[in-house]
Amino acid sequence: MTLEQPLMGRRITIRSYRREDLDFCTGMWFDPENGKYMSDPEAAFVDERFQRALDGLQDAKDGYYLIAEEQGERIGTCCAFPDEAGKVWDIGYCVRKDLWRQGFGREIVETLSDWIRERGGTAITAEAARENAASCGLLERCGFRVKEESVFQKYHMDVRFDAFIFEKKL
Repeated sequence: MTLEQPLMGRRITIRSYRREDLDFCTGMWFDPENGKYMSDPEAAFVDERFQRALDGLQDAKDGYYLIAEEQGERIGTCCAFPDEAGKVWDIGYCVRKDLWRQGFGREIVETLSDWIRERGGTAITAEAARENAASCGLLERCGFRVKEESVFQKYHMDVRFDAFIFEKKL
């Protein structure tokens, strides 16, 4: 799915993912530090199936893969997946590690939240590893509350994380 027009935050613009964004995205997602708490694997664990999925992100029919930019420079990624009714949306986000703790994650989440509310969404969920204090804190500062506990595993890796499913009512 692609955005009808870019989303505007205070400092950032969020636009639809394009094929030429792949190296930027995987550079973050597969990085052992930047992607530590994501379900994406490290580069050594990417198989053909996963690569095919990456190669088709721009054609996703079930959700939005997005790029966050500041003044035209890519600073992070995010995604949003609506339920069938378009009421409850699940989001994810990742900020380049050299830009951590500068408020970009919060601005991404707030910009997505505003857009989802405008589209008639009534709730947003986001999963964060329990030990990822930065992401858990960010979600709480953005008005999310823990809805339930979960566990997720990095793709094709023997790495599991106890996690929280956060929810924000709109």
